[in-house]
Amino acid sequence: MIESYSDLKDSGGRNKDCFNAERVFNDCNYKKKEPSMRSSFQIDRDRIIHSSSFRRLRNKTQVFGVFTLDYYRTRLTHSLEVSQIARSIASNINNKYGLNINLDLIEAISLAHDIGHPPFGHLGEEIINSKLLELTEGRCGFEANGQNIRILNFLEKKLYDDSEGKIKLCGLNPSLKTIDGILKYKLPFKFSDKKNHFIYDSDEFILRRLHGGEFINFIENNYNLLNSNNSVKEYFFELTRSLECQILNAADDIAYATHDLEDGVESKLIDINEYNKIKFNSNEKNKKSIDVFFINLGNIFKINNSKMPQLEIKMKLKEFFSNYISKFIINIDIIERKDIFKSANFLSKNNGFFKSDNDNTELINFFNLIEDGIPGLDINNDYSYKYSLIGKNNINEEIKALKIISYKLIMENRNILLNRNKARHILTKLFDKFSSKEKYGEEEETLKLYPDDFQELYNNGFYDEYNEDKLYKMCADYISGMTDLYAMKLYSAMFETANISDLSPF
Repeated sequence: MIESYSDLKDSGGRNKDCFNAERVFNDCNYKKKEPSMRSSFQIDRDRIIHSSSFRRLRNKTQVFGVFTLDYYRTRLTHSLEVSQIARSIASNINNKYGLNINLDLIEAISLAHDIGHPPFGHLGEEIINSKLLELTEGRCGFEANGQNIRILNFLEKKLYDDSEGKIKLCGLNPSLKTIDGILKYKLPFKFSDKKNHFIYDSDEFILRRLHGGEFINFIENNYNLLNSNNSVKEYFFELTRSLECQILNAADDIAYATHDLEDGVESKLIDINEYNKIKFNSNEKNKKSIDVFFINLGNIFKINNSKMPQLEIKMKLKEFFSNYISKFIINIDIIERKDIFKSANFLSKNNGFFKSDNDNTELINFFNLIEDGIPGLDINNDYSYKYSLIGKNNINEEIKALKIISYKLIMENRNILLNRNKARHILTKLFDKFSSKEKYGEEEETLKLYPDDFQELYNNGFYDEYNEDKLYKMCADYISGMTDLYAMKLYSAMFETANISDLSPF
């Protein structure tokens, strides 16, 4: 039998040395001796690079996907670019303040931050979550960041322990610090609004390992407030992210805001003449940044006195987006968190801290609640929780402006929307087929459609803790692990009859 999540025991409280190399499963008696020449974070990074989940990112959508030309960015190239940007941010902070943010750790969490994403990007995430919520009547959901943790700790087939007569899957058995760096949303599913931004209830033991039972008690006692509006939730997430996670998040935003735009310009989805589509939908600060972007972009395409104008335009575009990235990196800074928690003083002097113009009663209540800090987070002695990342010289508004341009001119482009509709149909049909068990004996037939390793997990108790929902949970694991290309070929093999011999995904 395979040990279920519910049998895993946490350490009874946060290990105060968790910012060292302690691993998620210290009792995993895997026989292979790890080479001493590598640090724990180097081992994490190397295991991630060699994992099948990481390799599959090459055929997972960033924006354009496999429906379009193949030189656009994928989740794999995006993760590599995020890693470079994050290392640069961390190095800059280390040099400026004499900190010792571990660059191998930064690289590991950057490379792993998207491995939980399903095919077809955020659309796939929405579809799988919606299907799970419907079929389980709200007992289970799907979240890409939560799936990252599930893959690293269990689903990736690297380490296991069978010393007690039963198999316990250990995934890549990463360090706690690596998991902490990837955890963007420290809110168990049962205490969330179940729409997005949660970890799975079965992974709650990770939060206990990191921050102790007092952290879970804080969430349980205040989850209504934490879900009261988006501003409260966003600040809770921000203030519970480690410094490494904040660096990763900033690098992810920078990569998304610049590289996707670069692909959009290259593909001619973004045209300098389409400025009017977005300029009236933004606030004044964002509008100024949007104006500057299109003015400078337009100047690049005015080159007409060169012997090789197209070549020069391509080089100027590379320089244009590279300058944005460099500007963002050097203007990222840190502040100590201890002053943030003094709510009355903080709120009176920093009205700009609010993210919306709505009634901020709940936000004020939240800051009053955490005036002495969030239980389980040591903001005085643990450097990972001592600092918050901030952007100087208006870069936050610039990044938002670039993301607005990307959304309005790429994500709302007709061709992209048509592809999204195609992807929605593919994933919906696949999920319906692999979760089918309504008729007598149908579950057994459905199970035979799964690869052998999933059948073994199912038959040996890995999903038993989900009771009547176990087939649905396995379906989410299986579908979310597919690449865009595999999902398309499997759909064709299962539902289309033309040229079926050429459409096998295997």
